[in-house]
Amino acid sequence: MTLPPAPGIATSSARAEIDPAHRGPLPDATILELVGRLINSTSDLADRQIELAKQEISEAKDQAIGSTKRVAIGGGIVVAAAVLLVIWAWTAFIWFFNLLGSLITFPTPFGTQSLAWFGWLLGLVVPLAAAYLAWRSYIQPGINQARTIVPPLPRTRETLKEDLEWVRTLRTRIGR
Repeated sequence: MTLPPAPGIATSSARAEIDPAHRGPLPDATILELVGRLINSTSDLADRQIELAKQEISEAKDQAIGSTKRVAIGGGIVVAAAVLLVIWAWTAFIWFFNLLGSLITFPTPFGTQSLAWFGWLLGLVVPLAAAYLAWRSYIQPGINQARTIVPPLPRTRETLKEDLEWVRTLRTRIGR
């Protein structure tokens, strides 16, 4: 007397249609089918891990590019501020000798030199303010962002640990 097959269990005629390496009951599987399932499962697991690693590398790359852009923009502003400071120093040097020359050769009773310090002040304050804003807006946040980048592939490491634990659990059950 033969019993009807349980739902979801393939009969011998349906077994030709079902790929035994992917489906079918484990108790009815042959050694070759079990090896095929193991190979397919391992291949699928490796493919998933590779895809996860690719995704995490892409995310880490995007973060690194973003922080590099911020630092580069801030560095460019600082270079521009340094150029302005050099120009200011050179202009101050020239103004000093112009003022000295005017005091020696052409004394001016009109007091026009009384506002000469205002240009010097602007020449110093503007580049310093630009350098400070570049530091606060671009360089410091970029450095902080670069420091907070997580180590590469954390989810991949975690899933590999889970897979290893799963395999250890299976080995312990089989070994009993």
